[in-house]
Amino acid sequence: MESDEDFARRLQAEFDEEERNANLREKKDAALAQKLASQSHDLSESEDEVIEDDCGDDVESRSRNIENQVDKSEDISVLSSVQTTSRDKEKKYKDHVFSASDDDEIDEIATKKKEGTPVRPSKTEVGPPSFSEDIDNDGSGGDRKQDTSQPSSSKTDAENNLKDQNPSKKRPLCKFGASCYRKNPWHLEEFYHPHLENQGNAKSDPEGSSDCQTPAKRQKTTSDEVPKQDSNISKRSFSTRLKASAPYNLFLNKTYSVKSTHEDPLALVFPDILNPKLGEIVESAQLNFMVDLTFLMDNYRACKVDKKPLLVMYGQMEGNPNDYDKVTCTKVNLPFQYGTHHTKMMLLQYTNGLRVVIHTANLVPDDWEEKTQGYWVSPLFPELGDDKSSLLDGESPTRFKRDLVEYILSYKAPDLTRWSHILKKYDFSSCNMVFIGSTPGYHVGEQKDRWGHMKVRRMMRQHATSWKSSLPIIAQCSSIGSLGKDVKSWLSGELGMSLTGAPGVCANPPSMKVVYPSESDVQNSSQGWMGGSCLPYNSATHAKQEWMQQHFHVWRSEKRRRTRSMPHIKTYTRLNKDYTKAQFLLLTSANLSKAAWGMLQKQNSQLFIRSYEVGVLALPKFVTGAEEFELKSPWKELGFSLPYDVPLTPYPSNAKPWCMDTKKSAPDVFGNTFP
Repeated sequence: MESDEDFARRLQAEFDEEERNANLREKKDAALAQKLASQSHDLSESEDEVIEDDCGDDVESRSRNIENQVDKSEDISVLSSVQTTSRDKEKKYKDHVFSASDDDEIDEIATKKKEGTPVRPSKTEVGPPSFSEDIDNDGSGGDRKQDTSQPSSSKTDAENNLKDQNPSKKRPLCKFGASCYRKNPWHLEEFYHPHLENQGNAKSDPEGSSDCQTPAKRQKTTSDEVPKQDSNISKRSFSTRLKASAPYNLFLNKTYSVKSTHEDPLALVFPDILNPKLGEIVESAQLNFMVDLTFLMDNYRACKVDKKPLLVMYGQMEGNPNDYDKVTCTKVNLPFQYGTHHTKMMLLQYTNGLRVVIHTANLVPDDWEEKTQGYWVSPLFPELGDDKSSLLDGESPTRFKRDLVEYILSYKAPDLTRWSHILKKYDFSSCNMVFIGSTPGYHVGEQKDRWGHMKVRRMMRQHATSWKSSLPIIAQCSSIGSLGKDVKSWLSGELGMSLTGAPGVCANPPSMKVVYPSESDVQNSSQGWMGGSCLPYNSATHAKQEWMQQHFHVWRSEKRRRTRSMPHIKTYTRLNKDYTKAQFLLLTSANLSKAAWGMLQKQNSQLFIRSYEVGVLALPKFVTGAEEFELKSPWKELGFSLPYDVPLTPYPSNAKPWCMDTKKSAPDVFGNTFP
């Protein structure tokens, strides 16, 4: 095994090599950064995956057709529909985000825009997006003098108060009157429904109406009421809640249509992460798959950090980088077909430290406003002294710093390599999470155990308490690839074995339980059928692996009040028989896919990975010092909690997994069919 000193010398040599080659590659990288990544992947192509068995002789080639294109994974096939839906609801989302964010300055900004109803300019218009109208009350990002969204000076306070008290002054009457059956929250917000107000269900906030919260044909839930907080911590600032969430620092997001999620003390919105109370940002980097640049910069502008240098490493992008002086955008090129740059990570450098955020959300509005996402927000890592600047200085017991730097260097991108030098200057000794990364390549020797599921296997084997082999692994995901002819082919035989820390693939694999929304779950979601826009499982792929049916469990999250908010989060864990303790928790961008986690080849001597992924592995040894985590309810006390309910609920006998390429003739909660 490579020693820390040898590893540091090797990385230093790579630093020097990158610096020598930086000037030669600068022009090429600059050209790539200026390109718009508006083109989508070719969905007519299939996965062309070559798998070698343990002897390295037999080769299996996948057929080229659209039905088999799944290991490309996650989000690709829904980019267009998500962006279209997101544009329609952008204004509502901004209202939600800025009312949900607890930063004093942002709250003040949100108050300023309540009187106006700005509209995002069309793509043909020239100028900044309408979000700056929401923030700066003009369309110029703060340069325009006239405050167009505020009442004119000729209006009296009495007139303004009357307008506030009478919703009909704000919204037109619904033409359907008392016979309106629509439960779509955006319809209720756009049109005035006096019959609902008389019933005490709508008033001025349609989001609080029972009609909005109770969809037709929805499954029974334990309660739609927001539970009371003894400590009222959900009302405190995010910086306070972040400190109180230690040592886990794990969060979900607040979703727009499910109001009860706003009260979750372990929930956040985008501006919380950029909150100036967490530190004054000097510069930052965003690594992601899908990026709506306007959406991203709207949030940066709202938090007054849009003038700070920002590096965006992306897979697909909408927006023009030339519109932003301080933004550098670089498309990540993949060496293998059907791989994706699926990583979701933020690097935030402050005047007084550095923070890392690893999460599951694309940088598009729909991911943040309606889907359930997961976030790990690191503690603040202080700067090392001037006499300490090597990679080994300020390392954590989990070797997070070394693994993060090695992952950054694997891109071989000069702009990102510069961040590896920045990271070296900070003290990561307080980090209690294990960095789990996937980077494309054929990994052999010691490198094989540094990436993908083999990195998980090594860490579990070395640092996890041994549990009974009969306890299952729970994999919760938003997409599923081609996994083989049976569960042992890869799901339990490789990934499952790694999640238990087993020494090899030939021992008894663990049983696997998979939490993935059923068709009915999506039908009754806060978005109806459109809730499945983040779940690109394919019917032809499922037909090849119908054995998965016996492993499926529905998405239920009554304890976190987000059953109706479809999961884009990905988690892996193992629980005891009483569902009171967990052996570990893995939060990651990686779905159930060989492309994401890697697959063993050549008699298990080689790990082949197609995609970039990152995650954090929480092991009790490093986080609490105990042998396992105790499950808590965030409504009662902050601690270790899951995004879904346990015990799990298996699929009913007639249930189908959500497949986004099949027609749904039955109406969803809004009366719509699909597609």
